Amino acid sequence: MTKENCSYGLLFKQLSIAFENNLQREAGRYGLTPAQASILIYLEAADHPVNQRDLEYHFKLSNPTVTGLMKRMESKGFIDRVANPGDGRSKYIELTPKALEVSSSVRANLLALEGHMLQDLTAEEQAAFHEMLVRVLNRICMCRSEKTEE
Repeated sequence: MTKENCSYGLLFKQLSIAFENNLQREAGRYGLTPAQASILIYLEAADHPVNQRDLEYHFKLSNPTVTGLMKRMESKGFIDRVANPGDGRSKYIELTPKALEVSSSVRANLLALEGHMLQDLTAEEQAAFHEMLVRVLNRICMCRSEKTEE
C-alpha cells in the first residue's frame, strides 16, 4: 500500500477492523465481545469505584450503549451493579469472581495482540505513534462536538 492510493480514513478503518477481528477472536474465547473485554480490563485496572458515566466518558460511548453493555455483562455474570452509598441514584460497577478469573488472561491476550501489532516499531516510535493517535482522536472528537453545537 502506498500513500498515494490509501487515505488516512481508509488506513484507520482497516487498522480498526484488523484489530477488532483479532480482539473478537480473543474475547470470544471467554464469551465476551471486544467492547466487553475492553470494559473488563478497564474495571480491573481502575483504582477507584467506577460508575456508568465513567465508562461513557472513557470509551466515548453513549449512555444507551453502555447501558446495553452493562446489562449483557451482568447477565453473563461478569459484573454486578451495586448502590453508591453516597448517591442512591448512582451505581458502581464491580467485577464478579468469574470476571476476575478471566480478566488477567483477557488483558494478557490483548497486550500480546498489541505487542504483535507494534513489533516492527521501536519503543520511541511506539510512544510517538500512541501520542499521535491520541491527538488525532481528540481532534476528531472536538470536531464532532463542535458540529453538534451548531
